Amino acid sequence: MNDVTLHPINADRDREAWLALRRKFLSATDWPKITGSSPWAGASDVLEDKRGPGGEAVWTLPMRVGKALEPLIVDRALALLGPGEPVTQAFLSRGHLGFTPDLLLVREGADWTLAEIKVSVRPWNGEVPEAYQDQVKFQATVLGVGEVQVLHLELASWQEGQAFLAAGSVPPGRLRVYRVRVAKAERGRIERKAEAWWTSHFGDC
Repeated sequence: MNDVTLHPINADRDREAWLALRRKFLSATDWPKITGSSPWAGASDVLEDKRGPGGEAVWTLPMRVGKALEPLIVDRALALLGPGEPVTQAFLSRGHLGFTPDLLLVREGADWTLAEIKVSVRPWNGEVPEAYQDQVKFQATVLGVGEVQVLHLELASWQEGQAFLAAGSVPPGRLRVYRVRVAKAERGRIERKAEAWWTSHFGDC
């Protein structure tokens, strides 16, 4: 999309380089912390991460299981979302903003499909949680698309997720697809606020 840079660093294969690169940008994961919609962290945590020595938080069981399930969910999602050249785990940026797509389907001469994967043991009751909406709207802003598809796998327990990993697949019918639409005007507001936040704390670096 317009003016988007794809950085040749893979989040899985070159984790330290990816973490170092991500600290140079305001990311989609950071954005809910800044807006206040994240129940887990706030803007001060973003500042500490960008200014600190680096490193990564300790991964909990839900984080480990959710991350490990992503390739299996991508396999299932490709059948749902249609044709395209898949891009995963590569950092994309525009200006001071960036993110790492769980799944981006690139189609020549056609609209691209952006998908975000979420795994939980809590029901969503038919609506994407606010923090995740902020996250994917930020992604849409960076990429310049009007919609993000959120692929939600609801587990009965994290042990069920481990059973899917042992089986090597996610059973058919377990993914629910939500569509989060982001109008051009809203993308413009997000971009202005995000860029202003970045420059107010880090200048034009």
